[in-house]
Amino acid sequence: MKTKSFTFRNIEDIHEKMDAQADKDFSPGLAFVFATPRQGMHEISEAFSKYNVELIGSSSGGNILVSGSETIIYEDEGVVTLIELNKKYFAYYCEDRKGKSSFDFGKEIGKWGSGKFKKPSFIVVASGLSLNGQEFVEGMLESAGQDVVIFGGLASDETKFEHNFVFSGKKVMENGCIAIAFDSDHIDMRGLATSGWVGLGKDLIVTSAESNIVYSIDNEPALKVYKKYLNVQDSDLPAIGVEYPLLIKRKDNSYALRAVMGVDREKEALIFAGSVPQDATVTFSSSPGFEVMDRTKEKIKKFHEQNPEADMLLLFSCMARHLALGPVISEEIAFPTEKWGIPLSGFFTYGEIGTRSGKTCDFFNQTFTLVILKEK
Repeated sequence: MKTKSFTFRNIEDIHEKMDAQADKDFSPGLAFVFATPRQGMHEISEAFSKYNVELIGSSSGGNILVSGSETIIYEDEGVVTLIELNKKYFAYYCEDRKGKSSFDFGKEIGKWGSGKFKKPSFIVVASGLSLNGQEFVEGMLESAGQDVVIFGGLASDETKFEHNFVFSGKKVMENGCIAIAFDSDHIDMRGLATSGWVGLGKDLIVTSAESNIVYSIDNEPALKVYKKYLNVQDSDLPAIGVEYPLLIKRKDNSYALRAVMGVDREKEALIFAGSVPQDATVTFSSSPGFEVMDRTKEKIKKFHEQNPEADMLLLFSCMARHLALGPVISEEIAFPTEKWGIPLSGFFTYGEIGTRSGKTCDFFNQTFTLVILKEK
């Protein structure tokens, strides 16, 4: 597996740099492209239609590339990573959701990948502010198996919560998914997901909820409770909900974080990125500050000790980490490149998909989700 990465400011830049990459020793078949919506999703898609690569494109809340330059986070420049890989080792999926439930959409993708390879692993990017990330992942696990390896993220739009997109070289989708299924017999994919967010205040009970919509907490309207506990105004939502997610305490002593993605002001309900069960015990949460990065770096260090070789690094990092840590977040983003000695690319998301050590795949918010790929 060979990779090359670059940034671009405009469409002319894409053509110039794509043409410069092509030579007899490098023939890419895949391309990851991350760009903020202001850069023009349709124009970028059209630009890549001229090249013979399968495109995994996503709108972002900031684009990430660590490759020797002092700049790591790009908001006015898109990021491209090209991959040369035997086409027998991967399959490509690009479809609109078309009214399917989040669970059924995930189930369809898992079934597709399982039909391509005996033991697939997946990278997925999905769009749609109404998509329930938890149910989407559960659908994939239902059809592809509970032990399947899945990593990826939900497209974002710089905390505007208006329109997010995924795109190929042929189409742009506001409610769709692009997936790559890898043949695990030839491509080893593994990673880690770590958060560090901590609970605030007392435990609360979700007294009315359906899927990813919470109507009441402790028998009060969810929106009213959120505003009261965090002392925020209507104008602060939903954007501030990325920084102060709901922490769900599970019965197995694990927890899940759920960021606010939207508000139903008429019903005083909160719409989250993933499922929030009725009767769940929850609390609000926040970043404890810069010590989050120290924890992340320690986990990366241990993960590198266990997996010292990689051909490619991908990062799906929650938009909330950028908002909470500011420019200092570059320190944790750059650390994997220091350990593995190869470039890293990625973007800031509205939700992350990955695995915790020794556990099945899950849907997250607020995490630093790192993926390594290695051709066997």
